[in-house]
Amino acid sequence: MPEDVPTIIEALIELLLVIFVVGVVAQRIRLPYTVLLVLVGLLGFQPGFHHIHLTPDLILTVFLPVLLFEGAYNVSVTGLRRTLLPITLLAVPGVFLGTAITGVIVHLVIGLAWPQALLFGALISSTDPIAVVSLFKELGVPRRLSLIVEGESLFNDGAAITLFQILLAGLLTGSFNIGAGILQFLLTVAGALVIGVVIGYGGSFLLRIVDSPQIQIMVTLIAAYGSYLVAEHFNVSGAIAVVLTALFFGNYGSTRGLNPRGVYAISVNWEFLGFIANSLIFLLIGIEMDPLTLLRSWWYILIAFLATLVARAFVVYLLPPWLRGKQRVPHSYRPVMLWGGLRGAVSLALVLSLPFTLHNTQVFPDRNLLQVMTFGVVAASLVLQGVTMRPLIRWLGLAEEKDPQAQAESARARLLAVEGAMLMLSRAHDRSDISNLEYERLSRSYQVEHDQLEEQMRHFEELAADAEEDDANDAGDTSDAGRTDKPQEASGQAT
Repeated sequence: MPEDVPTIIEALIELLLVIFVVGVVAQRIRLPYTVLLVLVGLLGFQPGFHHIHLTPDLILTVFLPVLLFEGAYNVSVTGLRRTLLPITLLAVPGVFLGTAITGVIVHLVIGLAWPQALLFGALISSTDPIAVVSLFKELGVPRRLSLIVEGESLFNDGAAITLFQILLAGLLTGSFNIGAGILQFLLTVAGALVIGVVIGYGGSFLLRIVDSPQIQIMVTLIAAYGSYLVAEHFNVSGAIAVVLTALFFGNYGSTRGLNPRGVYAISVNWEFLGFIANSLIFLLIGIEMDPLTLLRSWWYILIAFLATLVARAFVVYLLPPWLRGKQRVPHSYRPVMLWGGLRGAVSLALVLSLPFTLHNTQVFPDRNLLQVMTFGVVAASLVLQGVTMRPLIRWLGLAEEKDPQAQAESARARLLAVEGAMLMLSRAHDRSDISNLEYERLSRSYQVEHDQLEEQMRHFEELAADAEEDDANDAGDTSDAGRTDKPQEASGQAT
């Protein structure tokens, strides 16, 4: 065993321990979990983890397939179809427009050369809304808005990576042809779509011919990394290939012919993998950043951050208004779409992948400045936008306010679902589909959830009854006031 393996394992255990503590604290102080991870890494843990570094391979090859697959696997194609035009508009033309506007601003204000300015615009155009998606669910934000924000992020990763690679190739070779670049972009996307369809359909077929949840999970894992690696081998977009593969698995493979155990096992497995990957990458983002360097470069970071906001505003307020009918995006959604366009891991991976030399002779110009600007923008967007998203959503009136009666009905519906699950579990045990130990564990956990839901339902019903009584008292007071006014009026008339 290599000597550095125990060190890596120790570091991983320490990081997981930090993630656990941050998760517990985040629930107490109601701060977005991913934002708190970045802050903890940024302010408290650099000295102990200097030997751990984010690298392009670590982000793009290890983390990105997991993040993309987990996100796309849980997206409904039916819901995606209803938001396909706004997502496509934001993820492709939006990336081109955002790249151009950001590049122009940093070129004019900071003085970056045009190639580096556009390169920065491309790498920073990928959005990462993981810090706000969980907040959307908590606050009950309209499902359509959540689908647009989440769907755009899934597809603009591939567009941003492809555009960045095309611009970087032009910078390294010293020549760039716009027509050839557009053609390369289209071929890259088309090739990724073909690979995603082939692996997604083939993998979905394999899920149905095996009846072991463990092997089915392995099939999805191989498909996630396989689609990415095959696409990158053929120089097409690995990100788009993974997203399409996951959509096939989530909407076709897991809905046809799989038994409930397999569906549940795949879902839980990818939820866990996505949680671990997201947690590690956001903690490592904070650890990788040097607070003193960011403070010394505050002017460049401020201009770069404002440039990304201006570009995002142009994209959000200029493109969606062209949509009509069922694809129309309500005006109230746009501030959330603007402020929810956080930047994250993909931008860091791209800027870290910049070569040290240009034409193998000279130092890559402004490489350090591009990295500082990117790290600063990612930190600012995660912290500033992530922390202020909750009050913005409430101020816009997009948070669903549930009255006690609605909460009681929701608890009753969940209670009925748990009772149905307990019945199915009992039947599975009678058929010897599950072991006695597994039956006891599941029965005990279902019973605990059942008791908690019963208590919640009673609590909300009591609140609803109190609210009805208060309304009735208020109505009675109003009617009494009306009756006492009439004799006074009569008395006045007599006088």
